[in-house]
Amino acid sequence: MIPVVVGSNPIGHPSPTFQTVRNAALEQIESNARRALASDDPEYLHQLRVGMRRLRAALRAFKPVLPSKKAKRLRRALRELSPTLGEARDWDVLVQRLNAGRSRSLLSRAEKRRARARKKALAAIASKQFSRITARARTLEARATGGTLGELAAASLERAHRKLMKEARAVNWRDAAARHAVRIRVKRLRYSCEFFAPGFAGVGAAPYIAQLKALQEILGELNDIAVGRRLIGYDADEAALLGRLEDAWAGLLRLPQFWRAQDRTLRPAARRTARPDTRARARAGSRRPRKPASRRR
Repeated sequence: MIPVVVGSNPIGHPSPTFQTVRNAALEQIESNARRALASDDPEYLHQLRVGMRRLRAALRAFKPVLPSKKAKRLRRALRELSPTLGEARDWDVLVQRLNAGRSRSLLSRAEKRRARARKKALAAIASKQFSRITARARTLEARATGGTLGELAAASLERAHRKLMKEARAVNWRDAAARHAVRIRVKRLRYSCEFFAPGFAGVGAAPYIAQLKALQEILGELNDIAVGRRLIGYDADEAALLGRLEDAWAGLLRLPQFWRAQDRTLRPAARRTARPDTRARARAGSRRPRKPASRRR
């Protein structure tokens, strides 16, 4: 397999800024887009989509310092392109599962559907719409504010954490749509943590990010099963994964939020985002149905 370009990692940057994070995401998007058009390796498309999600996450994380209209247009353009690329990724994952499980009765149908989805995805990558997205992203610049980067980071992380806790407060882990909603929040918090971790050196960011990643992986595997069930009727036993999910969630709740170690210097507006819901526990409950989406990392 040809090496996949995952982009430079902003975690290694001593002072993360929007430009740093944006440029890393664009490197991942553009490098993998070129390789996806020249290769059948599905991993390039996957990494391209990861780069797009990181860029969308950066637009959320740095929202207070970005020009509102330009950022909103870019978010909308990324969101519009996502379903076409996501469908191709769904079929890539499903074909891989069918091959591993020797489900020959479904494999032929799945491969034909994958070929059609991939053709649409490659056309989208080669389109003017895709070129405009990357061009817009390169011209988007953060503006100067009166606050510090540390204040922005802590407030952004508190906001993402609070939304995750709210989504998970009454989740039923056996409900695929509800799990998927939590998964989206886990991803967003993880990416924001990765963006801002350098600004909280020495306060234990790595274990927290690792636990988010482990949780995201389990939720991703469960989502793959749900997507396979929806697309072609392929099913698998979820019991073991659900047990791992409950343990991973409990493990996250035990970890301190690293950005709060330097919370004493925050402005009141940033402190107000901290809520006592960090000890929330997932319990059975009803959620508004949501459609499972493709796996993300």
